[in-house]
Amino acid sequence: MTMSATSPMQDTQPVNERLLTFDFARGILIILMVLVHVLDFYGDTSTHESLVGSTIRLLASWQVAAWFVFIMGMFITYSGQQSLLTGLKRALGLFALGYALNIARGSIPMWLSLKMGLVTQEQLGSYTPTTELFVVDILQFAGLALACCLLIKHLFPAPKYWIGGALLVTFLSPYFWDITTGWSYPDEALKLFFGNKHQGAMFPLLPWLAYPLAGMVFGCWLKYSNNIQQFFKTSLWIGAALTATGTLLTMTNTDYHMASNMRAGPGMIISLTGGALVFLWLCQRVTQGQSANRFVSLLCFWGRNVTTYYVIQWLLIGWGLMLVGSQQLPQIAAVSAMLVVMVLSHFGVLLWLKVRTVRSMRVA
Repeated sequence: MTMSATSPMQDTQPVNERLLTFDFARGILIILMVLVHVLDFYGDTSTHESLVGSTIRLLASWQVAAWFVFIMGMFITYSGQQSLLTGLKRALGLFALGYALNIARGSIPMWLSLKMGLVTQEQLGSYTPTTELFVVDILQFAGLALACCLLIKHLFPAPKYWIGGALLVTFLSPYFWDITTGWSYPDEALKLFFGNKHQGAMFPLLPWLAYPLAGMVFGCWLKYSNNIQQFFKTSLWIGAALTATGTLLTMTNTDYHMASNMRAGPGMIISLTGGALVFLWLCQRVTQGQSANRFVSLLCFWGRNVTTYYVIQWLLIGWGLMLVGSQQLPQIAAVSAMLVVMVLSHFGVLLWLKVRTVRSMRVA
C-alpha cells in the first residue's frame, strides 16, 4: 500500500498506511548514495582528499547501506500482509537482478573497454569481466536477507526472536568471516555469506543481516503503535542510547569493533542501528506538515522508486567509466558528474515508469 507523497501525516493515520517519513528517508539516502558512488569511481586522488570528498565519506561511507537495509527490515513487518511465497519470489527476483546488473554495469562495459583499447588488462589488474559478474552487491544481499527475514518471521513470529537473531549476528559474525575451502566454486557461494570486499563481496550476509532483523522489531512496534509521533520520540531516545553504547563499545577495541565500512564489527553495528533511529526521527520532523514542499515530494518520489533509481544510477556510472575513466576527475568535474548522474537517474525513473504503464495498458 502506498501513501501520496503530498499527503500530510497525522497522529491518527491508520498504522497500515505508508508513512511519508520512510520515502523521504530513502530519498535522502539516495542522494548520499550517488555522491559516494560517483566519488569512488570518478574522483581522482585530490578529490578524495578534498573537503568535499572527506565530507561525503563522513556522511555516507558507513551509514547509507546500513540504514537502507534497516528500513527494509521495518517494511517487512510494518507494511501490508503478503504470503510467504510471494515474498520469497520477490527475494529471488532481487537476487537475480543483482547479477543482471553486474553484467549490464560492469562486465559488458569492461569487456568493451578492453576490446576498444580504452584500458589494458594490466591497468585493470585482477579485475576482469568475469569477476565483475560475481560481485556481491546490495541487491544480492537484499534478496538473501529478505528471504531470511521472511522465513524467520514465519517460523518465529515473536519480536523477541528477531532481537535475539540480530544480537547473535552482530556478535558472532566476526568468527565466521573469510571462511573458504580453497575451491573456486564453493568459495563463490561462501562469499555471499562470509566474504570480504577483496573477494568482491561488498555485502556479505554476515554481519549485514543484523540491520534488517533489528528493523523488523521496530517495524512491528510501529505497526501496532497508536501514536506515531510518540513512536518516533521514543525511537529517538532508544537510538541515542544505542549510538552511545555502540560508540563506547567500539572504543574498547577500535580495530575489532569498526573492522571496515563494508563489514562492520559489533560496536559499529550497534552505533549504526541507533543512528538509523535518530535519522528516521529527523526525517519525521522534516516531513511533518510538508504537504506542498517540492523538495520533500521529489525525494519521496525517489524513495518510492528506490530499486529503479539504484539500477539506473549504476548503469550511468558503469557506462560512464568508458567516457571519463576510473578515478580521473578533479573536484569540480566530479561534483558536476554527481549532479548529472542524479538528474539523469531521475529522468530514467520517469521513463521507466512511463514504459511500464504503457506496457501494462497493452496487456490489459
